[in-house]
Amino acid sequence: MRVTGSEAHAFLQGMLTNDMDLLQNQPAIFAALLSPQGKVLWTFFVIKHQDGFLLDCPAVDFDALVKRLTMFRLRADVTIEDVSDQWQVCIAEEMSDEGVCYADPRHDDLGFRCLIPMTKANQHLKKNTFTARFTHMIPEQDVDYISGQVFASDINMDLHNGIAWRKGCYVGQEVVSRMKRRGHVRKRMVLAQFKGPAPKNGIKILAGTGPLGQICSSQDHQALALVRTDRLAKALEAGLEINADGWEMILQPPKEDTK
Repeated sequence: MRVTGSEAHAFLQGMLTNDMDLLQNQPAIFAALLSPQGKVLWTFFVIKHQDGFLLDCPAVDFDALVKRLTMFRLRADVTIEDVSDQWQVCIAEEMSDEGVCYADPRHDDLGFRCLIPMTKANQHLKKNTFTARFTHMIPEQDVDYISGQVFASDINMDLHNGIAWRKGCYVGQEVVSRMKRRGHVRKRMVLAQFKGPAPKNGIKILAGTGPLGQICSSQDHQALALVRTDRLAKALEAGLEINADGWEMILQPPKEDTK
């Protein structure tokens, strides 16, 4: 979608988890719109473009996102437009002069995202970034988690440039800050590695006979899994067997930034 108007910057700054001021020095940011309870409703990329901003958003529930942003707009000088019929999002091998192209701000290994005019979209081959996404434990909305069911730290947004800690208030900010101050995240998206093919999405993970989490998306011998990290630490200390539907696995949590 496209967001324009004299108050567009301030409007998005007061809604999103990331800092819009970063767009003065970089082409795009990764951010989320949260519920007042701090749950992730939508994640997307915000791109500075001409006299406003483009939002590279998930296709699922797109109309609901437009409706929610419009509801919060009130009387601000902000125009929100659906321009999905004009652009196709592609994952490109390299920067392109066609359309709007930017490096994925979540991690350098994820390559480039390009918003290509519909008439030229088929000229751009897509690059398979699944391997990098699994390696760096970067989940995708509507693939690894459902809107309204996870906190930002659950899906590692705090580790992948999705949260600004020193900006002003935004929707759900109090919950996000409280989790940061607490100093320990109880749930994380982690990498699960198997000797054989990884189980499918939704399979429960057990530590001994106790619940630990569940498998999300998988590829070959690896998967992303949402697990209780506090229970994982206790299970490893106790030497409990960790398995998913009988398949033994190795779980690798992300390295947390303790600053």
